[in-house]
Amino acid sequence: RFVGTPSGSGPISRLGGGVGMDDSSSINVGRILGPHGLWGALRIEVYTDVPHRFDVGNTLYIGSYPYQVSECSTPNSGHVTLSFHGITTQSQARTLIDQWITVPTSEVPELPPGEFYHFQLLDLRVLTEEGEELGTVSDILETGANDVYVVTGGSGEILIPALADVVKDIDLEKGVMVVSLLDGLR
Repeated sequence: RFVGTPSGSGPISRLGGGVGMDDSSSINVGRILGPHGLWGALRIEVYTDVPHRFDVGNTLYIGSYPYQVSECSTPNSGHVTLSFHGITTQSQARTLIDQWITVPTSEVPELPPGEFYHFQLLDLRVLTEEGEELGTVSDILETGANDVYVVTGGSGEILIPALADVVKDIDLEKGVMVVSLLDGLR
């Protein structure tokens, strides 16, 4: 489950990074692909699974500027077409190609205990149950069956499956993930 990535972070599987309001206070929820039509509508690649994120009346950010959604098409195949108040021409829309649409992290819905958004896990220190530091979570791969955490450290990369038998604890306040490595994971 994911909402997006922190603005300014690098690519995370299909999740991307970009410039937002403030690198630590916003997450990316969409990327502008290009204009749609003559009147400033934008084709957006969606990077959020929060329903109604792009509803009419919502405020979203492009760079550090807030824009209110004035029209939204029905999402299809991971894309949506949005119109914003203040963007009314195709030439205005063209200047926004490849920019990220962000929201403040304060607008991220709360998850049940034990569930985390991808952006919360990136850069966590990863330790074994014995206290050995393996590195930090540098990427998250979505495999279908379960996510796989890419941990980068002094010994290179280690792939850690997001399974209860492997990931024993995640403490966001301390910035630590504790794992029990199965044979063959090193």
